Formats: sequence, structure tokens, C-alpha cells
Amino acid sequence: MSYLIRKAHRNDIPCMEKLLGTYMQETYQSAWGGTAQRLEQHLVGSEVKICVAETSDREVVAFVAWTASYDLHWCMKGGEVIDLFVYPSHRGRGVVMLLITDIAMEIQKHGGAYLKGGAVGSSVVHRLYQRIAMRVSENDYYVSGRAFRRLAELSGKSPREIVSGLPEVAWNYEP
Repeated sequence: MSYLIRKAHRNDIPCMEKLLGTYMQETYQSAWGGTAQRLEQHLVGSEVKICVAETSDREVVAFVAWTASYDLHWCMKGGEVIDLFVYPSHRGRGVVMLLITDIAMEIQKHGGAYLKGGAVGSSVVHRLYQRIAMRVSENDYYVSGRAFRRLAELSGKSPREIVSGLPEVAWNYEP
């Protein structure tokens, strides 16, 4: 199955409500505490950036929410993944990699050089981050340097091409 990765827009709010409800229940065993109105306000106002994965049938099946970030220690712009979720029926098909490489490319286009992310409750996301990122705490990971640039280069490739071209963890320590 192929997926279109794109920025979320107002028309995606009903799909996002459903995705967020499922995500919150699965990850935290609680209901989503937001509202469609507030999500739309923040999406349009750019407080948060959301990319979605859409099937050829135009069904939104995954999202990644992220914000711009700044590392004062290194004086670098970057991005931080807030949340990431794929419906269980679409897992194992490379959707996460499509989303991550897309936002890496977007961050790089705006002068960013790293991506931070956390993995709460998801062994799949932990395994992905452990394969490509530096672990900075129990659940927090950081991709930078050559590894980050490689992720951005992989944007737009097929899941198979992405997996075969993933950066090595050591590349995070190379400029």
C-alpha cells in the first residue's frame, strides 16, 4: 500500500480527533483532552505542525506532530516530535519512516540540523530511535549531524529504500 505524506489542514480535524482518541487510549489509557476547535486554532496558527499519512483511498491513518526547536548549547535550529501514531492496521508498512523523513526534510529546509523525539510506551518507536539516534535519557532521543542529513535525504523514498538507507547511530557524532 502506498501513502501520501502531507501537512494536515482544517479538513483533517475530524480524522485527527479520531486518531488522537485512539492514540490516547492506547498509549495512556485515557481520553483525549483537547477539542477540535482548539486543535484547529493551533494548527492554523502554526503553534504545532502536523503531518499525516493518507492512503490512496484518502483515509488518514497516521500523524506526527512536531514543533520547531532550538538548541542553545550548540546554537542550532531543529525540531521536536511531540507525538507520533499509526493505526494498528497500518503498522509495519514503513509509515513511521515516511513521516520521520518528511519532517526531517522540512526541518532542514528551514535551516534546522537536528530532530529530538521521545518514545512513550511504544517498543517499535524505541527500536527505531535506537537504530538511528543518540539516546539522551530513558525515553528521549536526538538525531543530528550526518545522521539527520541522511534522514532528510531519504524523504520521498519508498519505505524499503528508507530502511536500507537508514543512518548509523555513529553518524550523529559526525558534523
